Amino acid sequence: MNEIINKNKNIFDKDFDFLGLELKTPKEYAIASFLFSLVFPFISWILDISINNIELSFHSILEMHLNNPLHFFIYFLMFLFSFFVFIFIKHKQEKELLLEKKILEKNQNIQKNSHLAKMIGEKDFSISSNEVSENLKEASKKDEARSWIASGKENIANILRLHNNISKLAYETLVNLIKYIDAIQGSFYLFDDEKNKIINIATFAYNRKRFINQEYSIGEGLIGQTAYEMDTIYRREIPENYVTITSGILGDKKPSTLLIVPLISDEKLQGILEFASLNDDIPKLTIKFIEELSEIIAQTVFNLKVNIRTEKLLKDAQEMTEELQENEEELRQNAEEMRSTQEELEKSNQDLEGQIAEVERSQKRLHSLLENASEVISIYEPMEM
Repeated sequence: MNEIINKNKNIFDKDFDFLGLELKTPKEYAIASFLFSLVFPFISWILDISINNIELSFHSILEMHLNNPLHFFIYFLMFLFSFFVFIFIKHKQEKELLLEKKILEKNQNIQKNSHLAKMIGEKDFSISSNEVSENLKEASKKDEARSWIASGKENIANILRLHNNISKLAYETLVNLIKYIDAIQGSFYLFDDEKNKIINIATFAYNRKRFINQEYSIGEGLIGQTAYEMDTIYRREIPENYVTITSGILGDKKPSTLLIVPLISDEKLQGILEFASLNDDIPKLTIKFIEELSEIIAQTVFNLKVNIRTEKLLKDAQEMTEELQENEEELRQNAEEMRSTQEELEKSNQDLEGQIAEVERSQKRLHSLLENASEVISIYEPMEM
């Protein structure tokens, strides 16, 4: 049995060999991918330098980047690629650890049942039939609990895979969880990193979608307290100022129990799940299920936030590239206009010089005519005398 456990464990102990380096952590993978991607800007530099005959100097390299924004876009893609490698490896290792934990639990149960069967086979009747029955019932109960948790996780995991919109994902996840754990109402809160606020983005109560605008600061109310403590809050006594949703059938009856679970990924708050029930108690199995599931939901929300930011960055980069291209085209057109204007000025100067020369020639002819006329007059006057 120990050989089986060690064999399963070794599946997850293999390190990835990259260029002679053993990579273990997501950070090491991200650094390795970043170093590998350095070849792309190097190639773009060589192509740009060889095509445009650029000299190797700091000023020329800087000018090359200003004239060709594609280099900045390649740098951005390098960091983006490394970031995605980090997220992918981290998610993969978390799944492997979870699978390892499940395998170990199953092996322990097999070992326990094997030991029990061995004792019965050896006719070790020091164990009473009641103890055997209790052990079997306990094992069956644990299997049912694991099956219930696994089924709920699979159902929610399918919902998380289907939606890329946070609001739709939050609503569908909330509705399914409320029905699965037999709650009467619930809310899904998203933590806004920029505003530093916890915002209600989905509420479902008494089998109906509700539209409630709520915002909480860190430490404000039970929601803010959960965010501040980064821990689950379970209340059997509902505070008087707690906001509840009334039903036409149940009237103003308040829920009896309240469960608030934070959504935490990488030790950072992503959101909060809130459930209220009319039952006097929420089973520990349900609380365990929601807490385990909260990690999966938090990671999904984090990934969606990253995707939204990435799309925004890509859009901004594309708009900046288009703006730079428009500015470049505008500068080119301005240069063409200046060249045309300069040619027109040169032509005008030539015409003006021609006109000036013509005026000078006309003045010379007039001066010559005046001199000839004065000579004729001088000759004519003595003849009269």
